[in-house]
Amino acid sequence: MRAQSPLLIRNWSTSDVPQSQRYDYYAHALATAIFPIQLSGSAPSAFGVDMSAADLGGMTVIRQRGTPHRCFADRGNIARAEGRTFHLLTSTRSAWTLEHLTRERLGPGDVIMCDSSIPFNLEIGNDFNIVHVALSEAWIRQWLPAPSVLVGARIDANDSWGRALSAFLQSLEPARLADYPLPRSFIGDHIGSLLAFLAQSRSAVPPKPAKTEGAAVLDRIRDCMAGQSREATLCAADVAAAVSISVRSLHRHFARSSTTFGAVLMAMRCADAVRMLESSSFSRLTVAEIGRRAGFADAAHFSRVMRARVGHTPNQLRRAHAGPSSRDDPKEE
Repeated sequence: MRAQSPLLIRNWSTSDVPQSQRYDYYAHALATAIFPIQLSGSAPSAFGVDMSAADLGGMTVIRQRGTPHRCFADRGNIARAEGRTFHLLTSTRSAWTLEHLTRERLGPGDVIMCDSSIPFNLEIGNDFNIVHVALSEAWIRQWLPAPSVLVGARIDANDSWGRALSAFLQSLEPARLADYPLPRSFIGDHIGSLLAFLAQSRSAVPPKPAKTEGAAVLDRIRDCMAGQSREATLCAADVAAAVSISVRSLHRHFARSSTTFGAVLMAMRCADAVRMLESSSFSRLTVAEIGRRAGFADAAHFSRVMRARVGHTPNQLRRAHAGPSSRDDPKEE
């Protein structure tokens, strides 16, 4: 068997920082390994988490152990995420609650899939040991052309395919993957196959056809918008024509997901802008030019939208990640 390349294992522990910094430390660790998330709970002195992660390419295996807390992501966090991802979660030892499309109470071994483009609220009331597998959108669509069929719905640990998926996920430990006896691609193939079987079993008793079809149409609309969001003149009529539906139908699909065309478009543009503002590759561009490249025709509007959605102005974001050659726009704030 061909030798596998070395595997980088990253580790974080709140015990490495003063008690007063534990929440900030863990929030930064989550943003590094997963995407921006907010935390709340008991006093920092009572809070502690150890986390490790192994990147397998398109898939990151994460193990999180710690004390009770709440974590959540709102539209501002979503706008700052680097692209859309999907997340498989299972707890090995305690029950927990997740609000994500619906409110689900999950027991030990139950599995759930989350979509990073949808807000969530996760509450863990007891000490926990969670296996978390983060999946890129490109990876998940190799196995599930319409991943929304599994998003937000509890996968029962006592069901046939759910039991198989839960057992395999719980066997994954980042530190042990460096010496995995089979090619690491086996891990992704096994998880992907089980997800495909789960999706097929759920489709055997399909929901209303309009709902399933609508989810697929909404995915096509989002994909079209993602490719054109930097065009300042992009409007709903342009996207509707590109996916061969009426403008009224386009707005109806967004309404069913409790959002709007404008909100999704602004979130995409803000995400593009945040990536450029925080990247040294764009440090020689002015803030106004970054806004223009992200699709904002007006610098003042760009600043207002970023403050409202991300919580910071473009200049503030740039200063937080500034290199010596970064250029502020003095009139922005």
